[in-house]
Amino acid sequence: MFIPEPMREVNLFILDEDIERTTAALLRLEILHVQEQEQEATPAQSRWAGLASAYSAQERRLRDLLAVLEAPLRSLPMPEDLDVTGDIARVEPKLHQAEQRIQDWQRRQREQERTLERLTLMIQQVRLLLPVDVPVEELARLRFLHLTVGTIPSANLARLETALFRIPFVMIPAYEEGGRTLLFAATPKEHAPILDRALRSAFFEPIALPQDVTGPPRQALVTLEQRREAAQTGLEALAQERAKLAQEWSETLLALWNRVRTNAILAEAIRQFPLHGRVYVIPGWVAAQEMPRLTQTVQEVTGNRAVIEVLEPELTQPQVPTLLRNPRILQAFQGIVTTFGFPAYGELDPTPLVAVTFVLMYGMMFGDVGHGLLLALAGLWLLRRGGGVAQLAPVVVASGLSGALFGLLYGSVFGMGLLPPLWLRPLEGMLELLLAAVMGGVVLLNLGFLLNLLTAWRERDWPRLLLDKNGLAGMALYWALLGGGLARWKGLPLPGSLWALLILAPALVIFLREPLGRWLQGRRPLLEGGWGEYGVQAFFELFEAVISYLSNSLSFVRLGAFAVAHEGLSQVIFLLAGLSGGLGWLVLLLGTLLIVGFEGLIVGIQTLRLEYYEFFGKFFQGSGRPFTPLRIPEVGG
Repeated sequence: MFIPEPMREVNLFILDEDIERTTAALLRLEILHVQEQEQEATPAQSRWAGLASAYSAQERRLRDLLAVLEAPLRSLPMPEDLDVTGDIARVEPKLHQAEQRIQDWQRRQREQERTLERLTLMIQQVRLLLPVDVPVEELARLRFLHLTVGTIPSANLARLETALFRIPFVMIPAYEEGGRTLLFAATPKEHAPILDRALRSAFFEPIALPQDVTGPPRQALVTLEQRREAAQTGLEALAQERAKLAQEWSETLLALWNRVRTNAILAEAIRQFPLHGRVYVIPGWVAAQEMPRLTQTVQEVTGNRAVIEVLEPELTQPQVPTLLRNPRILQAFQGIVTTFGFPAYGELDPTPLVAVTFVLMYGMMFGDVGHGLLLALAGLWLLRRGGGVAQLAPVVVASGLSGALFGLLYGSVFGMGLLPPLWLRPLEGMLELLLAAVMGGVVLLNLGFLLNLLTAWRERDWPRLLLDKNGLAGMALYWALLGGGLARWKGLPLPGSLWALLILAPALVIFLREPLGRWLQGRRPLLEGGWGEYGVQAFFELFEAVISYLSNSLSFVRLGAFAVAHEGLSQVIFLLAGLSGGLGWLVLLLGTLLIVGFEGLIVGIQTLRLEYYEFFGKFFQGSGRPFTPLRIPEVGG
């Protein structure tokens, strides 16, 4: 915790004949972060790229087959007998056999589904013809007349007759339903285009006459219903056949998919390794404590033919990945940190501090025993539900319990003062609460200053440690402004000249940060460019620092302000419930849900803002990159 895992830079020199076994062993270890390097394509890399592409194609085919069988993908142990070069030929015959069996079933199932859809459509068409007792086949095979059957808005019938005055035609309205009329319209074949245009302009919707149906509509409907039942029975039989196929093939295909997927990852990894003659170079990073295990495994796999170069990186080396090892209970709070930015290798990991400060600030703003316990129960429900939201559940539970604890300090249960306060009631002790909030913010800001000093000391960044607005000079200026202001407010004896000196000395150091920093580092010249341009820029940066000290401190007023607003809103809910008569219980229920849900979310956003902008702004850059070892990804991850 606090300090990322110490890393070692390694270069593994592996002979060509050992590269497959070595890469497979590294996949199993899951401790090496491979460093990507730009390089020119070589014939060997092209070969590995081709293998990776071929395996990826096989993986897609296997995924498709498993999806047809409705067999879920799951992670399996990495196969022990991998052969990246030869497995692709061994897998193909079994894959082809499975495709023939499963795709044949899929083809028959699609045909049966199309048959069922066609029969359903025909039944709908024939039902429209029920009022007309004319054999369907007679309507479909007229030789001299062009007959169209369909529905038309009833209001358009007169307009349609007017439009057809130039040609002989017959229109038979069968029945009307829902403002539309079933219409039979006929004309000699030579006038068919004119009739069709007129019908389209009248918003006519044609009904296709079934081609393989005979007899009157009622008789044809019975026949079609029987055929649809037979098609449905066929689909059910095919579903049973799929279940048998799944029982026969699922485990085999899943094992093949696991092998093919692993080989694809192996081939893609080897493709990225530089090759010099017969020697591959695997550059990467490994945690210092894992070095013995890495060395032992690689030498065992290669028969001690590997050469391993180990280097200790600089803390400020930008390409070093960061490995965080926080306890499981803090993983959710680590997510809050990494959402802002991943700690660089030389930075401190603020996760443990965030776990404490986030929960305390949230509880102070959301202080109520009842509402806090409801929020904690909501967090437990999220945890039980699982999925992505479950990652936030520990934060929600801890925040709810903190709210309940502060509720005891405030004596508040669902907005009612049912308990004697252990500290104060927000509405009654508003000034004291706001002052306590600002004092807590001052403590947190100074903690940020100290963390910045510690980070600068670890990185041997003396200008940042001594001269920065968040370093010793900035801390001195902050306390000169804050302490002097408090002394003046309380009427304590503090000579104005001494206060001015306490302010001007660190302010001058911050103003001259660049030349003083270059002098500390032994760099010349002390200033690049003219003093005029630098002076203007340094003045505004100093002014911005002073303003930020004030705004950062006052931002914590919201801790008390939201606590007051929370109690006030709760009392408003009870007031509205009292005015609602018999519906008071409903107002109380909806009001409580509003407070726990909506206000709980707003308080969370405000807490994040204080963490990110006030606290993190003092020491945390978040410019690092996570340690991602060479490994087989979890299914779905």
